[in-house]
Amino acid sequence: MSFSKLDQPLIVAEALALLQDEGLAKVGIRRLAARLDVSASSLYWHVQDKTALLSLMSSTVFRSCLDAVPPCDDWREWLRGFGLAIWDAQKRVRDAHLLIRAVPTSPPGSSVIHAEIEGKLVDLGLDPVVADLAQRSVQSLATGWTTLLRNPDADIAEERALFERALDTLIGGWTVEIQAKPA
Repeated sequence: MSFSKLDQPLIVAEALALLQDEGLAKVGIRRLAARLDVSASSLYWHVQDKTALLSLMSSTVFRSCLDAVPPCDDWREWLRGFGLAIWDAQKRVRDAHLLIRAVPTSPPGSSVIHAEIEGKLVDLGLDPVVADLAQRSVQSLATGWTTLLRNPDADIAEERALFERALDTLIGGWTVEIQAKPA
């Protein structure tokens, strides 16, 4: 591939393909450069280092989760769609749990995504503080669930049904919490 055709979205897409093919342990600048048929130094024009690459990969997966949430008129529906999108992505993307742990807690671009999530929930009627806590609790449930249930023999439909039950219970708890607060 010529250097002139190389750009960050292409690099991230190929890095995610490498992740799917070989796992997170094999994702590195040199191996990625070989897949793209460019020099490692060419990648450094677009990606600062491996940590930055992992952050971009994580942000891309997370962005796909946001894009997968269907339009909703209710914050509960939106949170449910968001939780299911996260669960689906973390089950679909090989080593997603390892990627999450490998990325800094505040990767570049995360504040924009966080503001978008909070804004969506505020637009749907939640207080900003509650919106922040509710979306973080949904993310934590999805990530914890997919990380702790790493049984390759598990029935995926049954596992998802159990996750949906837990997600609905969590959202129900937020509903009770919000209704109990004086206006």
